[in-house]
Amino acid sequence: MKILFLTSDFLPNIGGMATHAHELARALVRNGNEVHLVNPVYGNGKRTIEKIDGITVHRLYFPLEIPKLKHLLYILGVRRYVIDLLVNDGFDVLHFHDLTPNCWTTKFFVSKLPVVWTNHTSNYLEYYETTKGRTRIRRYLGHIDAVIGPSMELAEKSKAIGLPDEAIFYIPNGVDARKFNPNADPGDLPERCGVNPSRPVIICPRRLEPKNGVEYFIRSVPRVLREFPDTQFLIVGGGFPEERIRFEEMLTEWKCRPSVIFTGNVPNTDMPAYYGMADIAVLPSLMEATSISGLEAMASGLPLVGTRVGGIPEIVVDNETGILVEPRDHEALADAIVKLLANPELCMRLGESARRRVESTFSWLQIARQTADVYEFAISRRQQP
Repeated sequence: MKILFLTSDFLPNIGGMATHAHELARALVRNGNEVHLVNPVYGNGKRTIEKIDGITVHRLYFPLEIPKLKHLLYILGVRRYVIDLLVNDGFDVLHFHDLTPNCWTTKFFVSKLPVVWTNHTSNYLEYYETTKGRTRIRRYLGHIDAVIGPSMELAEKSKAIGLPDEAIFYIPNGVDARKFNPNADPGDLPERCGVNPSRPVIICPRRLEPKNGVEYFIRSVPRVLREFPDTQFLIVGGGFPEERIRFEEMLTEWKCRPSVIFTGNVPNTDMPAYYGMADIAVLPSLMEATSISGLEAMASGLPLVGTRVGGIPEIVVDNETGILVEPRDHEALADAIVKLLANPELCMRLGESARRRVESTFSWLQIARQTADVYEFAISRRQQP
């Protein structure tokens, strides 16, 4: 098939949606499809076309000088560009990955080709909670032919769009198990980060966005240090500088600051080395799809402590590939971390089981094949009288 991706979040951005779009498009290409990816960006720059892992990437830039008009200029600009692509190249399906403003942009193309949307966004869950929000969802997305939810929660709640059940698909996120593996060599990264390789390392691969629950990981630190004072805590992710200041103040007050390392944003290409120097991974999320960083940690052979929210219980089998705890419960997080630190054999067993689960269930090539089936469904649905 010839597939057109549309996403405002793509490389070199750091985050789940950008990684998902790249890995899925790359796997679709490896499975024999042709993929063009249109990446509209707010900011100044020159339009470019480049090849990344077999994907033809079209970069578009839209200025921010007129805030009240920026979304309209974006929508009209993307519309013109994509219509030219359709005329010159032709595509079988359009697959977009963010909610706004591309929900409006894609309305222009429904007469020309089937439209599929992947529901990644926590904004959708926030809209879903109110009657007004669900009405807004139907207005934003009533034109699409099929929706993919990367968690059972997102798939189930996608029914608010008004599509029939058969047009809603659960397909989890995936992971490149060759890139992320238990044998990754951290090289000189421990020295550069200030990590002592002879002491335990707990990694929390999360941006500091409040929905990611990093605060509860921070609050678990004093208890863990009372039991295992040599433990080091590595928070890999940036953004939200006001949150980092607050967390550092909390840790300083509790006299725990020297044990916690904040790395800021890290390119995904460097993440195998970070997992390679860790012993345990923690996802303290308050809201989550199928966490790509969680899958990366599992592929790296780490036991995963995660919260019972969104898609995390769909990747973590409790006491088999990791430990599940309730969200917003820093005591339970600390208990799980202490349990693993106290039992290295359990830690190793859960990590090995996590790796096997990733290999059997979360391959990007397998997920790309499932996604192609959704495209076929959307095409056939559009052809019905």
